[in-house]
Amino acid sequence: MAGGDQPPTNDMPSVWRTRDFRLVWTGGFVNDVGDWLLIVALPVYVFVESRSGSATAILFVVELAAALVLGPIGGSLVDRWDLRRTLIVTNVLQTVTLLPLLTVTGHRIWPAYLVVGAQAMLTQINNPASVAIVPRVVPAEQLTVANAAISTSFSLARLIGSPLGGVAVGLGGIGAVVIVDGASFAAVALAMVFVRSNTKPITVDADSGEAVTTGVSAGVQVVRRHRSLRWLILLSGLGQVAQGFFLVLFVVFVIDRLDGGGVEVGIIRGSMAVGAILGASLIGRFASRFGPITLLIAGYIGFSVVAFAFWNAPTISTAVWIYVVVFGLTGIPGSAVGIGEATALQRFSPTGMLGRVVGLGGALDAVMRALGSMAAGLLVAHVNLIVLLDIHAAIYLACGLLAALLIREGRQPVAGVADALGAPTSTTIAAVNDRDRNTMT
Repeated sequence: MAGGDQPPTNDMPSVWRTRDFRLVWTGGFVNDVGDWLLIVALPVYVFVESRSGSATAILFVVELAAALVLGPIGGSLVDRWDLRRTLIVTNVLQTVTLLPLLTVTGHRIWPAYLVVGAQAMLTQINNPASVAIVPRVVPAEQLTVANAAISTSFSLARLIGSPLGGVAVGLGGIGAVVIVDGASFAAVALAMVFVRSNTKPITVDADSGEAVTTGVSAGVQVVRRHRSLRWLILLSGLGQVAQGFFLVLFVVFVIDRLDGGGVEVGIIRGSMAVGAILGASLIGRFASRFGPITLLIAGYIGFSVVAFAFWNAPTISTAVWIYVVVFGLTGIPGSAVGIGEATALQRFSPTGMLGRVVGLGGALDAVMRALGSMAAGLLVAHVNLIVLLDIHAAIYLACGLLAALLIREGRQPVAGVADALGAPTSTTIAAVNDRDRNTMT
């Protein structure tokens, strides 16, 4: 586990001077661009070809099922495998499993479901590996800075990948999507080939000298025993209930309260990425002053404040530009939540357990997000929309207050313990052995 909270030193080299981190950052960015491209392009293509809303909805059901079934198992596998090789193999397989999309037609949609299922299962391995490799390539005191940089790359990828997906499927059809997305996965695999940090599985705890326990159940026991880790994951799940609310209610809000349509929905939602880039940049600059739980608390509370303002602004004005600006501001607390949570998971997770912890958290998030979406879908016809939206904001406020009351670790930054080259020592790896983003989008 992470050591005591002590004031950090500021004479460490920039995280960008670490070659392996640059490779990991670049690989993650390219992978995220590919993910966003497919997220946007495939549902559009399936709907255009089939003209069926139910056929399109099945894509999301298959993806959710994969997250529920394979999330904890994927994390367990990641803890047993070499992280660099895992990322190489998963990205190569993601490239190959795109090929059945070339056979999809209006009368033959089922290959798309196979692709979504395969991609979702590989993601349940790829994502925990991407999180677990970060503490291997940067020292503990630079984890917040590194995660801020990764958060920025995710937002940039969203800005690039989303419109690229629309352009690719619109101009080149599904063939263009396969080519561009496949090239992105292949590029990630190539970048990982050149990583030289020790990414082998950790089989022995450096502090106790005991063998690291394997299996999903061991990860469950770790989360149950570690109070801060347990509450971190549970509060993330609670936040995902709000996320589920948002997915259903946001479109209703824009259409019913702002008299908008698809264009307004897209513009407003896209604005958050700009705020997220700004937020990640600010957090990265001042990371040495804040612990991850401090960021998490501030992010949840900031989220609730901005959300309350956003949902109740129609009493003042329905001008779309106001909502673009306000929604863009949610990116700042959203970055704080995502960066704080990722860094805390890396700090709190015991040696060799980070993959399982991330997988378990991802599975719980998927369940809670689905429950939130179903609850909002059932309630929206019977409860005042603004009341439901204010409940959404109140959930974030509750997450922040509960985090302040229940999570005592991680309030201060990690003290500087890196060597002169900025590489993680064995003690650092043992101490800091993740996922997305708990945002309003």
